[in-house]
Amino acid sequence: MINPSEYLIEPTPKHLWKNAGLFIAAFFFGFLFLLGITITIGIFAPAFPSLVTQFFSPKQTKIYSLPITRNRVIPFFSPALEVVIQPYPSHEKLDPPYNSAESSSNWIRIPAIGVNVPVIESPSLNDADVLATLNTGAALYPNGITPGAIGNAFISAHSTGEPWKGAYRFAFIKINELQAGDALYVDWKGVRYSYQITKSEIITPTPEFRIISDRPVPTISLMACWPLWSTQQRMLIHAELTNVTPLLERM
Repeated sequence: MINPSEYLIEPTPKHLWKNAGLFIAAFFFGFLFLLGITITIGIFAPAFPSLVTQFFSPKQTKIYSLPITRNRVIPFFSPALEVVIQPYPSHEKLDPPYNSAESSSNWIRIPAIGVNVPVIESPSLNDADVLATLNTGAALYPNGITPGAIGNAFISAHSTGEPWKGAYRFAFIKINELQAGDALYVDWKGVRYSYQITKSEIITPTPEFRIISDRPVPTISLMACWPLWSTQQRMLIHAELTNVTPLLERM
């Protein structure tokens, strides 16, 4: 009779080490594979729905206009109308000086960039009305906030433009040079409202973008198309009221 044990090969220590090495290598590479999948899912999973939506959504062409008013239900609205005179003290001297011949019109003056431009209130927030107003000076948006009132007044002017856009097509061409702390003045209905610039920013206009009119203190924002000879973005300058100086005798 054949003894089966005679045909069994006893594993040697060398074979054991080889098998153990293969097992350890397989375990190690399997662990790295699972770790890589986990990291990949963690990075891309949150963005996956957005990527799928963008891939299957119809492409839309951005339309830039000045200002963006479409799809606004109540654009630039604020009920605050009270004009604030105190606690701002009057200037002892007007700088820049006031020209009494200009008393029948309103002006925005920014000494740091040499701006002296008439301010005209636009008849409405419609694009056509604002653009027509820009041909005659800087446009004050009829958002319920006038210079000196509680809330944020909003003035826009051209930075560049073709000759048919009027004499003030370069009114705000140097608006990007303004710095925090620079002064700007709005002579409005016989009163000079002095503002100090607090910050500037560049934004891309969209139908959802808002300039908040409701503010607890009197502020103002200036806007111009940016960069020069482009309507793709807007330069915004924000300032806070510092002084109120009567230019004419109040009736």
